[in-house]
Amino acid sequence: MGVYVCRKCGKQFETNRITGGLCPECEVENQDKYHQVREYLWRHPGITANEIAKACDCSVKQVMKWVKEDRFMVSADSRVSLYCENCGTRILSGRYCPSCMSSVERQAKEEARNAKIRQHAENLHGTATEKPNQDSGHMRFL
Repeated sequence: MGVYVCRKCGKQFETNRITGGLCPECEVENQDKYHQVREYLWRHPGITANEIAKACDCSVKQVMKWVKEDRFMVSADSRVSLYCENCGTRILSGRYCPSCMSSVERQAKEEARNAKIRQHAENLHGTATEKPNQDSGHMRFL
């Protein structure tokens, strides 16, 4: 369990889960604000992030963060342009276009597999992995 400082209110709190840097009270407030924005968008499709921020009393930065987290999508005819962080293609939500997303996922799987192989090799440290030389004088492990 770690001690953290809330990035919104500055209060110290303990947790053993990933919170995004928010204390439990601010996290609940953040979720309530998200649901308020979602309901407002449902009733007023196609409005801008500035209009959402004014109507729901939240920041444009927070609305765009939710777009990048794939919680909301920018409409296709929107003046707001969101681009893939890898190739620069225009996207409607998230951080990557579909082709780059599959590439990123494939790379992450490969890195995880390599880390597992490295961990396995470290676990074998101290065990005989090669046939010992008869006249080497080294101990043999069974």
